Amino acid sequence: MTRQRGFALIVVLWTIVILALLVSSLVGSAGREAKLSAALRDLAAGRAAADAVLSAAILDGLRSGAVPAVRRFGAMRVDVGVLDLSGRMNPNLASAVMLQALLTGLGAEPRAAESLAAAIVDWRTPGLSPSPHGAKAAAYRAAGMAYGPPGRPFENLDELGYVLGMDPALLAALKPHLTLWSTSDPDPAFADAAVLVALRIGGAPPVASANREARVLAMTAVATLPDAARVTRRAVVRFGYSPDGRGWRVLAWDDGETAP
Repeated sequence: MTRQRGFALIVVLWTIVILALLVSSLVGSAGREAKLSAALRDLAAGRAAADAVLSAAILDGLRSGAVPAVRRFGAMRVDVGVLDLSGRMNPNLASAVMLQALLTGLGAEPRAAESLAAAIVDWRTPGLSPSPHGAKAAAYRAAGMAYGPPGRPFENLDELGYVLGMDPALLAALKPHLTLWSTSDPDPAFADAAVLVALRIGGAPPVASANREARVLAMTAVATLPDAARVTRRAVVRFGYSPDGRGWRVLAWDDGETAP
C-alpha cells in the first residue's frame, strides 16, 4: 500500500510539473503574440503616417512648390525627401550618341563607351540584328553568357548590369544620372553637369523649351516608429499637365525599393 501511495505521489508531481510547463509555454506564447501584434500595429501606423505625409507633400508641391523636410503625424516624426528626376536620362529613350557621351564623361574608355552605348540600345530594341558596334544574342553567347537582349524596355536600372560590357563600378556611377520615369530627353534646367555635356553632344537644345515635359519628382517619407524602427514610402509624381486634367499624376507609390 505504501509503495502504491508513493507511486501515486510521483504521478501527481509529474503531472503538476507538466501542467506548469504547459502554462509557462502558453504564457510565453501569449507574450510573444502580444509583442508581434504591437509591432504590426506600429508598422501599420507608420505606413499610414508616411502615406498621409506623402499626400500632403504632393499638395504642398502643387500650391507652393516647397515641401517641408519634417512633419509630425500625431506623435510620429516623418522625414520627407525630394529627388528631382526631370534632368535625368532615360536609358529606354536616349540615343546611342547621348549614352556614349554620358559613359565617356563618367570615365569609360571612348571605344568601350561606344560599344556599351550601342549594346544598351540593342538590349531594348526588338530584332536579331545588332546595330553598329552593338550586341545581340550571338555576341552574348560568344562571351559565354546564357542570356541575350530581350528586345524590350528596361524594367529597372539594375537590369543595365546584364548588358554586355557593363561592370558594377560603371553602373554605380551611371545610375545617379538615370531614371525610367521620364518620357523625353532630360530637362536641361534640372540636369547635372554630366548629363548637360551628353545633351550637348547628342544635339539636344541647350536650354529647356517652353513646352518641356512637366517635372518628375520622387518624394520619400520616412516614419520613425516608437521602437526607433523606420517605415519608408515613396511616391513618384509628375507635376504639370495630366491627361485627366489635374496638375499632377502619380507614376508610382511603393516602399521605395525600386530604383529612380
